[in-house]
Amino acid sequence: MRKFGILSPEARTFNLRRSAFDNPLLRRWDRQVYQSILSCLIPGRMGTGLSMETLQSQIVQYLGIGNALLCASGSLALEIALRACDVHAGDEVVLPSFCCTSVVPPIVAVGAMPVLADVGAELNLTAETVAHALTQKTRAVIVPHLFGNPAEIDRIVELVSSRNIRVIDDAAQALGATIEGRPVGSFGDAGVLSFGAEKICSGIGGGAAVARGDQIAAKFSLTAVSEPLTLTALKQLLSITSGRRVRLWNDQPNSKTPDRLPIPYRRERISHPAAALASILMRTLAQNLSARQARVRAYRDLFADCSGIELIGHRQGSACLTQVIRLPASGRHDDPAARLIVVLKNAGYHVRGSYLPIHLLASFSHCVWDRLPHTDRLWADLVELPCDPNVSLIDIERMAALVKRSIRC
Repeated sequence: MRKFGILSPEARTFNLRRSAFDNPLLRRWDRQVYQSILSCLIPGRMGTGLSMETLQSQIVQYLGIGNALLCASGSLALEIALRACDVHAGDEVVLPSFCCTSVVPPIVAVGAMPVLADVGAELNLTAETVAHALTQKTRAVIVPHLFGNPAEIDRIVELVSSRNIRVIDDAAQALGATIEGRPVGSFGDAGVLSFGAEKICSGIGGGAAVARGDQIAAKFSLTAVSEPLTLTALKQLLSITSGRRVRLWNDQPNSKTPDRLPIPYRRERISHPAAALASILMRTLAQNLSARQARVRAYRDLFADCSGIELIGHRQGSACLTQVIRLPASGRHDDPAARLIVVLKNAGYHVRGSYLPIHLLASFSHCVWDRLPHTDRLWADLVELPCDPNVSLIDIERMAALVKRSIRC
């Protein structure tokens, strides 16, 4: 039986306490990056220029696709992709309950019903979990690759190929990840990229809707977008760069609560500064991925002798956005994940628990779902550890030691 979203008072109190939703600082930028961005801050040129064409060309070439439309955010890119896939009012769109809540508003924007599916052992959708969520009204499946780790989107595409169901390859967290050598973002009927905060290429915003074929890409224009405002881009740049000299993953959490609806996304094209920065980050993507993968290997080696820690695996080809660990509770009143977050915070590392499932949040009561046993069993035991290149391997070792000490491993 399908259920509608509601969060009990007891669960809500627990969720708010357990979630250390912070705002990690992005990668340090060198002088070239700042010069490139500041040179773009010319009134009337926020949505034009060589950087726009360069970034679009880089995306098309990197993904091996035919078309890419640049816009202000990954959320807007998702709405553009949904409309291009002919998703309308009355249709159902499947997505994981365990994912970023910002995936929901674009579905609602096109009038469709978000249908929440369970995840597998790697915290991504699987063909099996998607199959349980499909109905005669299903029009599309959104497949995020959480934490940079590729989902089995190839199997999901095969599952729905004969049912006139579109698949949207949500690579917002996984730019650079591959499946058997093929980049994520290029699977399915349309794809989504993001250059926002806490992504692989963490910039000052921006996203892209992508498509391999002309039929879908021709419908990208169905979503009306305006030119970006100079003041908006300038405020965005200043708000992100103001604390740039503070070390990554060492800032204070903000006051945002998990039950709050995402901030409405701007219906604009990508700004010129955002495109310029994204283009530079694309050039260094290979080095970025290599450093992240090295940090995942370090975590794996450091926790190899600790049976009380379960590492959520990264497949070959993962972009390694973060390393998620599971700390199973030994009893009803035990919460090793919450305890670890406090220990790391006291040592100067403001890490966080992972996503609160969407079906537990009262603000998302417009979603529907059936049983989500794996999500319900795992979510409260998870902690995300950073893999950003700015986090030194020495810090990785220190955090690993604190984790082991916290659970007496």
